[in-house]
Amino acid sequence: MATVLEELNKIVEQLPPERQRRVLEFAQRLTRADQSSMPLTLPTTPLPPGTPGSVLQQLHFLSSQEDVEAMERALEDTERIEPDEY
Repeated sequence: MATVLEELNKIVEQLPPERQRRVLEFAQRLTRADQSSMPLTLPTTPLPPGTPGSVLQQLHFLSSQEDVEAMERALEDTERIEPDEY
């Protein structure tokens, strides 16, 4: 059984250099947070651009029932978390 450090190393090695740097910076912040009383904040990324739901609701009448059902299935698929993907 691999140690936590070995597992972490395997994961980080697969990341592109920029993401490796983000992992390093996060680990450094963890260390600093352990040494101080400041709460740790997780790294954040901006939300991708999108269309508000209210606009999409107005387009509902332009879609067939099949289209609506396909979109609902696609949305349900995005709500699932697959542990193997991480």
